[in-house]
Amino acid sequence: RLLPSVTANASQNFGVNSDYERINPNNNFGISANVDIYNGGRNKLNFTQAENQIFLNKLDQEIIQNNISLQIANSYLNALLNKENIKVAQEQINITTIQLNKMQELIDAGVNPKADLFDIQATLEQNKQQLVQAENTLDLSLLNLAQLIQVSPDGFDIKEVNINLNQAVLLYDNAIPIYETALKSRPEIHKAEIAIENAELSIKSAKTNLLPSIGLNYSLNTSYAYRFPGDGAFDKIFNQYNDNHGHNIGISARYTIFDGKSNRARISKAKITRDIVSQSLAEEKLRLRETIQRAFLDTRTSLKQYEASLSSLKALQVAYKIAEERYKLGALNVFDFDLLRARLFNAKTAVLNAKYNFIFKTKVLDFYNDKPIIIE
Repeated sequence: RLLPSVTANASQNFGVNSDYERINPNNNFGISANVDIYNGGRNKLNFTQAENQIFLNKLDQEIIQNNISLQIANSYLNALLNKENIKVAQEQINITTIQLNKMQELIDAGVNPKADLFDIQATLEQNKQQLVQAENTLDLSLLNLAQLIQVSPDGFDIKEVNINLNQAVLLYDNAIPIYETALKSRPEIHKAEIAIENAELSIKSAKTNLLPSIGLNYSLNTSYAYRFPGDGAFDKIFNQYNDNHGHNIGISARYTIFDGKSNRARISKAKITRDIVSQSLAEEKLRLRETIQRAFLDTRTSLKQYEASLSSLKALQVAYKIAEERYKLGALNVFDFDLLRARLFNAKTAVLNAKYNFIFKTKVLDFYNDKPIIIE
């Protein structure tokens, strides 16, 4: 105890005389206080441990919040990706519809056979199916995001953000500075470090049991009595309070001579706990370093995937324009043209997936570099 302990007591006793004609009530009141003068600093050590435990609970909450923040960012980016996929699917429907109308005109003019119309109609239905699938994927991603932020999914939507990656670059040269920053900021590391501090405090607290302890105590007591029925034999109550009150002050010392080695056992147990949590800190640092190294590699790989998919898309766009002109001139049949158009659609989808994957991987590195997750 860092502060004194104060207690109050009161009692009332009843007695009767030998002929049972009178009852003699007696009332006692007192107050006492005790304070530790010296116990090897055990009270302060225990208080520090209690404060550390409060901080550990806060760190647990911070760890949970960080994990949820990453999940929310990932879900939000998935929703943005799915919105763009819907635009691509709708664009395909519009292009196919235009081609269907042109083909109908050519068939009506007797230029193309009616079978060519069936091929385009089949492509249009396939495009519509892709749109339905994209819309369903968006609904699922919005539901997941709404559940993460704990809002009603009914009518829930997000604001579209146009994230431009015209100059996609890797913001970090290597993982070392990110790891060094994370060692200072990550709550998992702080938690392991405080666990070691608490283990050291437990050792010191256990050792205080081998030292003597000294305490100071003080008490004040008073009483009054009367008879019933009364005969005036006792002074008035307040006079008795004044006459009967007494003070006691004392000092006590305690030293354990033999306890069956229980104190030594507590010290040994505390040291083992310290060794365990020290190993936990080393493992936590290793796990953090591996996570950041893996995140850095994922980010670098995702950038290469984005650049490759973008180059592929640009090449297919050129090829598509040439094929479109050949198709209009009748030098390319509907089947081959649809194959190229499907490849172009897949290339656009691949670019979007690579784009948002790179964005999320970059945000993960920012997260470990103690930067806020901002999507703009």
